[in-house]
Amino acid sequence: MDSEVKTVKPMKQCNHAGCRTLVPFNEHYCAKHKQALNKYRYHKRMYDSDESKYQQFYKSSAWRKLSRRFLENNPVCRLCYEQGVIRKANVVDHINEVKDDWSRRLDESNLQPLCYACHNKKTRIAKKKRERKGITGGISNK
Repeated sequence: MDSEVKTVKPMKQCNHAGCRTLVPFNEHYCAKHKQALNKYRYHKRMYDSDESKYQQFYKSSAWRKLSRRFLENNPVCRLCYEQGVIRKANVVDHINEVKDDWSRRLDESNLQPLCYACHNKKTRIAKKKRERKGITGGISNK
């Protein structure tokens, strides 16, 4: 006889107030409330937080048109190209970040084409630099 040992994962109640649905112990919400939480976080990020101005800008038609046209005209990652590698640019990056200089958000001379890897590296460095200075939001709101 084969004796199979089944492991039962511990369950707990959904963290949403009043919900008694059982969920795996390593999860916080049931499927119904997980979706509601995601909607809440999205709405808060888009409209209620310090980030909302920047989030709305990146969804604006002016930015979408400019970035699409810029990538069509500049299809190669600038930082990779400087190192002798030709790699497709996927992201239009602000040289001086929008959070640091709001007035240059649509200035083409402040844009550069980057691949995902270079963009993530550059953004991580800029974020650390901004945190060291103690800056959380934008400096200039002209």
